[in-house]
Amino acid sequence: MKKPSDLQPVPDREAQKKKWVEPVTALLMALATLSTAWCSYQSAAWTRQSNRLMNEFNALERRAGLLSVQGTQQATIHTAMFMEVLAAKQAGNEQLANFYVERFPPDVRKAYDAWLAQKPFENPNADPHPFVPNLYETRGTREAAELTSKAASNLEKARSAGNVSGEYLANTVLFATVLFFASASGKFDQRRVRMIAFAFAAAVFAFVLVRAAMLPS
Repeated sequence: MKKPSDLQPVPDREAQKKKWVEPVTALLMALATLSTAWCSYQSAAWTRQSNRLMNEFNALERRAGLLSVQGTQQATIHTAMFMEVLAAKQAGNEQLANFYVERFPPDVRKAYDAWLAQKPFENPNADPHPFVPNLYETRGTREAAELTSKAASNLEKARSAGNVSGEYLANTVLFATVLFFASASGKFDQRRVRMIAFAFAAAVFAFVLVRAAMLPS
């Protein structure tokens, strides 16, 4: 007569082999879920930084353009005043010439006096007018150049931040792939298919971890 213990069915080997896959798969899915959330957060953060830098770039560009336009307008007015001085001198009206000269802005007056010191009406090697670079500098030129340089730097940083955001977004998609295959691996009955799906999910997870470690946070 058989004992009760002899009547118990022999455990299914496949069921036993499947037991270790389930907790490991659950752990892999948990890590992939956390990693997906982290990459999504990083992607959004870098996108915000890229947008902020682009807004600063646009503001700097507009400011630099405004300074350039204002400087050009002022230089045009100064040139017109200088032409009036020459016309008055040509007509022999020194009083009118002095009237314009006394109303020159300080920077224009300085350039004009330096030009006169070259004796332009006698010296053929003198500068043709006071508005050459070594005598006169258009207002806002330096400020506009500095703003333009800063704007170019912000544009480069914005593009770099946008690239980082795209990399984090790509990692989010890859982690979603890990979740899919890790979840599917526990539903296959064939051991080979189950192991291939799990191995693929683990390999992709390791690959994305390496990618994420190389990105700034």
